[in-house]
Amino acid sequence: MAKIFGAAKFWFCNWPEGCKDANDLLRSDGAEAVRELVTDGILPRPVSGLYSMSELPELPPIEPWRVPQLPNWHGKILLAPGCMSVVTGHPGHGKTAVFAQVWHDIAYEQDIVVAVASFETRAKPQYRRILRSLQSGKLERQMERAEVVEADAWINDHYRFMVHPDQQPTLSWLLDMAEVAVVRHGAKVIIVDPWNRLESQRDQRESETEYIGRCLTTLYVFAQDMGAHVQVLAHPSKMDGPRKGKPPELDDIAGSKHWDNRVDQGFVVHRPKLFDGAKRCTESVVYHKKTRFEELGHPSKLALNYDIKTGRFVDAIGVTTGD
Repeated sequence: MAKIFGAAKFWFCNWPEGCKDANDLLRSDGAEAVRELVTDGILPRPVSGLYSMSELPELPPIEPWRVPQLPNWHGKILLAPGCMSVVTGHPGHGKTAVFAQVWHDIAYEQDIVVAVASFETRAKPQYRRILRSLQSGKLERQMERAEVVEADAWINDHYRFMVHPDQQPTLSWLLDMAEVAVVRHGAKVIIVDPWNRLESQRDQRESETEYIGRCLTTLYVFAQDMGAHVQVLAHPSKMDGPRKGKPPELDDIAGSKHWDNRVDQGFVVHRPKLFDGAKRCTESVVYHKKTRFEELGHPSKLALNYDIKTGRFVDAIGVTTGD
C-alpha cells in the first residue's frame, strides 16, 4: 500500500511487549492505552533518502595535498583523495608535463602510488624521461648511471601504468585496472591522459552529452568509493574565430558541458606564446577554473616558467601571461 499511495501517507506504532496488535493492547490495558499509543506514540514510516542533520553520518574530512615545489600554489590549488578533476588545454601547451610534475612532487612528499593511463605519452621512454628528470633534478641525458638506477627504483615503487594489450581501452577496462591499482598497490591517484583515446561505449539511444555525463558520474563514484583522486586530461574542441589561440574554458572540452559541472576541480594549461621569432617561449599559465570545496583552494591564475636546464616548471614572477 505504501508503494501504491506513497510512504508519506503511512505511519506506524510499536506495540508494547506482549501485545501483537491493537486488540491485545485493548484487552490488557484498555481503550485509553490504545488511544494514547495511536495519537502520541505514532511514528512516520521510515524512508530511505530523507534525513535530519543529526541523522546524517559524519563524513571523513577532506585532507588535501599541497603541491610541494610550487610555493605560489599554496593555499590556491590543492588536490585531495576522493575527488575528481579535469585538465584541458590546447595540444602541445603542456598539460601532461605540468601535471606529471605536480603528481610526481605530491607522490614524493606523501609517499603515495600514482596509476597512469597514458595513451599518447608512452610510458617508455617518454613518461619515464619526464619522471627521471623530475626525480634527479637534471635532464635524463645528463644523469649518471647511478642516478638513473636510483630514479628508476623510486619510479618502480611509486608508479603503475595501465596499458591495454590491444591498444583499445574502454572505460570499463580502465576502472577494472584502476581498482586493482588501488586495492593491490595502494594507489591514491588515477590519471587518464587523454580522455578521447578511450573507446566509446555509448548506447545507440544515448546522446553524447548523456554518455559523457554517465561516464563522469561513474568516475566520480569510483573516486569517492576508492578514496583516490581521479584526474582526466581532455582536449578542447577546435576553437576558431575571435577565440582562436585563447585559453579554452572547461565547457569547451569536446563532448559535453558536463566536463564543467560534474567535477570537483577544473584546470586549464595555456601557453600565451610558443615562439618569439626563432626563440622558444617557456612561459605557461595554469587557470584554476573551478573548485567545489574551499579545502581545495579557490579559482586563480598562476604563471609558470619551464626551466629547460632541469626539465622542471617553476613559479614565474613578473611574467606577462596575457589573457
